[in-house]
Amino acid sequence: MKTKAIIRQIAKEHGVSPEEVKRDMQYAIKEAMKSTDPIARAHWAKISPNGKEPTIEQFLTYVIGQINKQPVQS
Repeated sequence: MKTKAIIRQIAKEHGVSPEEVKRDMQYAIKEAMKSTDPIARAHWAKISPNGKEPTIEQFLTYVIGQINKQPVQS
């Protein structure tokens, strides 16, 4: 699923605009990058090796990749 489709789906499910979803996601990314937790820092280094705030697309690509690596539980 493409990023735009994901954002549209989230917006539809929550009764808000895609712009609001994008704004909230970018804010959440910005705030989460402030974490001092070593595990979180390691993930952020993988998401954005240059240390800059990643785009929503970069973030979702990483998260989806991590989800796809997880074993399926029954």
